[in-house]
Amino acid sequence: MKTWALYSLKGGVGKTAAAVNLAYEAAAAGRHVLLWDLDPQGAASWYFGIDEPAGISAKKIVTGTVPLGRYVRPTAYERLSVLPGDRGYRQWDAEIHAAKSPRKVLERLIEPFSETYSLLILDCPPGIGALATAILRAADRVLVPVVPTPLSLRALDEVMEHIAEKKVGKTRVRPFFSMADRRRTLHRQLIAEPPESMARAPEVFVDYSSHVEQMGAHRAPIREFAPRSRAATQFAELYRALD
Repeated sequence: MKTWALYSLKGGVGKTAAAVNLAYEAAAAGRHVLLWDLDPQGAASWYFGIDEPAGISAKKIVTGTVPLGRYVRPTAYERLSVLPGDRGYRQWDAEIHAAKSPRKVLERLIEPFSETYSLLILDCPPGIGALATAILRAADRVLVPVVPTPLSLRALDEVMEHIAEKKVGKTRVRPFFSMADRRRTLHRQLIAEPPESMARAPEVFVDYSSHVEQMGAHRAPIREFAPRSRAATQFAELYRALD
């Protein structure tokens, strides 16, 4: 099983939309996919039609009080399941710090899923802390959506600095341009001449699109309600570029 983490220091960069659509595209391509919504807000779960939270706290997860697989929910889409978010996830950092082996806690939690799934996608909450460090250690790929602006690129630099500090392999990180508005000169310039921090980015990028906003109205991945849209095509191409 491969593990992809959608991660960013800041919100509002299209992270959850990417997690939802990449999970959908992977399942459509034949992979058995589990999306674990690690964000207390539970937006990824909600997009897949799951209204009820997981009903489990970070403490119970980290201590192994209950089997995590018990909380996995099916979706309307073949080969795609979700482990929902929950407000109890707000205590992730404190519980990971308190664990006996904080460096390995997430790896221990996800290992049992390898018997059922070929791809695990983690939709991570923004920020740097114990959970972020555990994710960076456990994930095979850390996918970082970057809006083509200096501020978003600065956030990427901070992620790379954190990785260097924690001695996590930089090669796991794959940034990609997200919410690109080609009407804006700065966006076009940064895409045409990306900085060194974007050297490992795929050539595919995701435009700013009203279809991403419409995911909330439809509560579905974009290909389900706008299969011929540019956004649907871009997420499919992004999945293929990362696979």
